[in-house]
Amino acid sequence: MIVLLLPQIDSIMKKFIVIAMVCMANMVTVTAQKNQVPAAAEKAFRQKFPEAQHVTWDKESKDEYEAAFLLNGKKGSANFSASGHWIETEIAVAQSATPKIVIDGFSQKFPRAKVNEVFQISSASGKDHFEIEYTLKGKKKEVRLSTSGVVI
Repeated sequence: MIVLLLPQIDSIMKKFIVIAMVCMANMVTVTAQKNQVPAAAEKAFRQKFPEAQHVTWDKESKDEYEAAFLLNGKKGSANFSASGHWIETEIAVAQSATPKIVIDGFSQKFPRAKVNEVFQISSASGKDHFEIEYTLKGKKKEVRLSTSGVVI
């Protein structure tokens, strides 16, 4: 009886494999379309950061794309609209290179927190600020501070 079913099982297995491959191909296509970066955004990024390396893109929203990259050994990211307008840039800075007023403002608000990373954020709107990623009571968090050290 089992010997008689082997050809049927073989046929069923082949169909299953074909269906699985078609499903995987569709998932890859959908993922590729989701992360497809408009040429205008990519061009604007290359003009603003010609020395950037290891660039990867993510779609942030319907009309916004973010490029993560390394620039002069520092982690960074930059956001652009689909039409190529620059929105903001986030560049890692050493805590020792962060303005004292920003570190003091953070320390006053979160005296027991451990700073993990600091990012300087420049934006097209002119509202530049810092973002500090920190650990407090075992939980990772982040906070934004103005250039004058005020939590925003």
